[in-house]
Amino acid sequence: MDASADLRPPRTHGSWELVWRRLRRDRVALGSAVALLLVFLVCFAGTPIAEHFLGHGPNDIFPMAVDIDLNAVPAWTRVPNTQGVVTVTPKTPRTLFILGAGDPVGHDLFLRVLAGGRTSLEIALGAAALAVFIGVIVGLVAGYYGGWVDAGVARVTEFVMAFPILLFVIAWGFVLSNRLQRITLHGRLAHGVISLILVIGLFSWFYPARIVRAQVLTLRGSEFVEAARMVGSSDLRIIRKHLLPHVLDTIIVYGTLMIAGTMFLEAGLSYLNVGIELPDATWGNLIAYHYGTVLHLGSAASPPGQTYNAVWATLFPTIGILTVVFAFSLLGDAVRNALDPRGRRV
Repeated sequence: MDASADLRPPRTHGSWELVWRRLRRDRVALGSAVALLLVFLVCFAGTPIAEHFLGHGPNDIFPMAVDIDLNAVPAWTRVPNTQGVVTVTPKTPRTLFILGAGDPVGHDLFLRVLAGGRTSLEIALGAAALAVFIGVIVGLVAGYYGGWVDAGVARVTEFVMAFPILLFVIAWGFVLSNRLQRITLHGRLAHGVISLILVIGLFSWFYPARIVRAQVLTLRGSEFVEAARMVGSSDLRIIRKHLLPHVLDTIIVYGTLMIAGTMFLEAGLSYLNVGIELPDATWGNLIAYHYGTVLHLGSAASPPGQTYNAVWATLFPTIGILTVVFAFSLLGDAVRNALDPRGRRV
């Protein structure tokens, strides 16, 4: 045995390595991460794959998928693969509707559930990222400089907190949304995604701002900050190199929780008809569109075909929203416990 091996210093673990080791031992965190990974794969990778094999998109209309009474075809039905009213023969190519038609127009419900999940996740991730980005910058500046800067930021934060966001969203939809809805990044996003990301993000940044500001107020008088000032470090370098790393754990935890809250907010806006407009689908507007049919389940007002498919149209988006919300919430709690320096040793 090499004697020099006994003289080697013990290997030290970095803080993030310890966090990762704690997370790997947390079954709830692993289960939440796996659930989120599956949802993202199904929505983002599964949508184009399903479109390729089925031969149509979520917004394509199939008049032959509904009968003369506007009853949608049920699940696992093959309908003529044509989007126009043409003469249908036994040799006409047919396409499979896995979950049936989603409405009396003849949209593919399966593809709309996948595409709707992708759009809802894009809104939640984009709005949460924008809100956290603005909030972190505002909180760092207000907490570090204090004085009149902190007082001014506090007044702006209070104004934004007191502003009725629902009224602003409705006004935004009538005044500015038409221009912003045309921004789709060359068709990569649905119409209205940019509009919702901006309005939700611009009126949600005060939560992370207040949290980051409170932490920075307790850190700006620390010895490492004073030492950085003594060696001539600029304010920007102190904020970026010394203060930001100390609030990074809070940013990560709050970001995951904010994504969950944004999912609920997007679904709620769909009930007010100020979210993504049809025919573009989200999980929220799918539930809102079919909720009345499910509510009158079995009544004469809801035809059997529409009632049958409306159950699928509300069940899968509801499961998707609950899965994402609970998974992000549990993952955020697990990350917070892993980042806690008072946690158990690993």
